[in-house]
Parts: sequence; C-alpha cells; structure tokens
Amino acid sequence: VGAEARYPPIFEEAPRCSESTLEAVLAAGPEALLTGGPLLLRNATAGWAANAWDDAAIAAAVGETLVEMMAMPTTTHPTLDAAADALVEPARCSVYVADFLKLTGEAAEAVPFEAYLAQLNLLRLPPLLRGVCLSTALPPSSLSIANLWVGGALMKNGLHFDLYDNLLYQLRGTKRALLFPPADAKHLYYGAATIRRHGFDLAAGGVTNETTFDKVRHNVAKLNVFADDVASTHPAVARASPSLCEVRRGDALFLPRGWHHAVISTSRG
Repeated sequence: VGAEARYPPIFEEAPRCSESTLEAVLAAGPEALLTGGPLLLRNATAGWAANAWDDAAIAAAVGETLVEMMAMPTTTHPTLDAAADALVEPARCSVYVADFLKLTGEAAEAVPFEAYLAQLNLLRLPPLLRGVCLSTALPPSSLSIANLWVGGALMKNGLHFDLYDNLLYQLRGTKRALLFPPADAKHLYYGAATIRRHGFDLAAGGVTNETTFDKVRHNVAKLNVFADDVASTHPAVARASPSLCEVRRGDALFLPRGWHHAVISTSRG
C-alpha cells in the first residue's frame, strides 16, 4: 500500500476485521449477518455480469443519463474549515454519465478538481441493475435501496456513521475501511457539525473557494482521521478500538448501523 493510501500509524496498527465468504453467510441464514459486527466477505460478486463493467460498457448502458457529480479541491472530504468552525463538503453539479467517465478516466487530461458520483439509485438505472444480484445474505425486508458509487484512483471519505445497515460490494478498484464500534463515539469528536458546501463554476476552473451553509449534521466526526498528527491533535482517539478492512475487487463489506467508518479508495473504481 502506497504512503498516500495509508492511515496514521495509530490506526495502521489496528487489527484487521473479521472475514468470511458469501457461501458461509448464506448457509447460516439471512439473519446471521444482523447478529454480529462488521464482516468482510471474500469473492462476493462471483457470477455477476457487473464484473465485466468498464467505462465503455457503463457509457453504452447509461451514458446519456443525467446524474449529480460531487466535485472538491482535494481527494479528501469533508475538509475542516477551522475559521468557520465547519466541515466543508463537495460541490454538487449535474453531469452526464459519459462526460463524467471522460473527465475521470485514466486517459483524461488533468483537471483542477477531484470528482465522484455518489448514491446513484440503481432502480433508476435498469441497464446497470440487471448486472448485479441483490443480496440474499440479508432478510429481504432489510433492503431499502441499492446505490452505485463511482470514484477516482484516490478518494478519502471522512469519519461518519449511518443509521442503517450497509452491504458494500466492490466491483472495481480497492478500498481500505477504518472502522470503530458505536460505543467509541465519545472518543471520536462528534457534535453538531455545521456543513458548508463548495460552489462550482466550470468557466472559472471548477470548484470555487467560496462556501455556503448547507445543513447541520450530527453523524460526521469533527476530526481528520487521515492526518498524521491526529493522535496529538485529538488525543481521545487513542482510547478507541479501531479495526481495518482491506476490501478487494469482488469483495463485500457488511457494516452494521451505527458503526463509525472512514474509507480510502486506493485504486479507481
């Protein structure tokens, strides 16, 4: 793992998360995942048509679909605006899927901002939905939505938690997920976080420095877990109990609701 894809030493030394296989989970029954903590499932996308997706295939299937792109000045989001006591999230702008793929592809010219697609509802993209197998590893009643995320070669998503269970399938690229149990919240600097959002003006070069108030969130930690000095600037993290998951292409990561997580995407996917 390259230096840019590593967490600070205090987290790199954490134990790796538990692993199993999709076959073992299916054999245990649809309630099994819900009774434990995070679990990494190896080779979870075997047989999926989506395994053959590349930029050309996605563009051919849904290239003319208009979606929302997230754009930011760095590979990390959110960033901390200490002067405004706020967390700054990426700008939002509309883009056709084919144009996004051209913008972020390996052959693309350098652009002065980073971009990704987040929470694309696959129910609105039937040609792509047909390429995946919605999991039977969880009870059918627990499935509320199937989303697709598409990012660049190096993206860092800051520490937060969700109020629903997640089952993340890695179709391309790799991820390194840093996890903390719900009880660690008191060590992770949560609180009412003012969220500001970058503006976006393509004619002016993309992401602008001006930010505007968006909302107040309570599920985003007010610290940068990617900073090398995080142990000294936020000493309470030393009392937390992290684990680290190496998610490869074809794997799935089950993340129960309430678990705190940060993610580094270490190759394009």
